[in-house]
Amino acid sequence: MRLSIRALVRRGQRDDGASAVEFALIAPVIVALLLGIIQFGFVFFEYIQVAHAAREGVRWAALGEIAQVNTRAAAAAPGLDAANLNITILPGASADAIQVQASYPVTRFVPASRFFPTILPAQITSVAEERIE
Repeated sequence: MRLSIRALVRRGQRDDGASAVEFALIAPVIVALLLGIIQFGFVFFEYIQVAHAAREGVRWAALGEIAQVNTRAAAAAPGLDAANLNITILPGASADAIQVQASYPVTRFVPASRFFPTILPAQITSVAEERIE
């Protein structure tokens, strides 16, 4: 039995569902990568807000306005929920310094699972220190 060239060409061109199969194989990887990028960006945003809250809190603590520290630190981080922002005033490394520690729980878009293991910390913490004026 002899096959013609035309029959061999037609046999090699039968890839009707190949693109659908390729998309089904690569789509979960792309979605996971996209979710990871969004989660990293949001955690980085939260870290910047927590660091700014700690810096603003230590400025007011260094001026002696201890009663204003929590209010001013929460106001300096408008992107965070003030109820979850924890501000702690600590003694500084030297006698004429003061520290403020701000911590905030990490917001997760995708819960940890076998497919998305968590590599994020539970809390974001930032410490700022300044000399007392």
